[in-house]
Amino acid sequence: MAQIRFIALAVIACAMSASALGDDVTVLPADEPAEVNGVKLACTGVGDDAKKDPRWRAYAMRMEFANAQAEYVSDVVVSVTKDGEALFKVRCDSPWVLADLEAGKYEVVATFDGNTKTQKFSAPKAGQTRLVVRFPR
Repeated sequence: MAQIRFIALAVIACAMSASALGDDVTVLPADEPAEVNGVKLACTGVGDDAKKDPRWRAYAMRMEFANAQAEYVSDVVVSVTKDGEALFKVRCDSPWVLADLEAGKYEVVATFDGNTKTQKFSAPKAGQTRLVVRFPR
């Protein structure tokens, strides 16, 4: 009986741990605008139609994720901060994350396949800035 109780508690603890880890990451829908913490975002970049979609030009930042061979990667967890304040943390199943950010300086932390990269970038007052984050392997 004690062994069953221990196993049940272990299963509950694992479920709660996984839930807690997943709660702070918003999964973005593919090719659809979304809003997280007041920031307009999009997860896209697969196929010519998605890449050429005119809606994406309205976003100040286009973050692209690739491997060392410059091949796009997806399923990246992306968090962006400004002045140390977390703006959003999302997971994207496409190689581009677009963000409609106010002009200013930011930092992105992106994780793919166990590798984490941190880069600073600036969002423009007008137009769109392209940031490419490359992961080793």
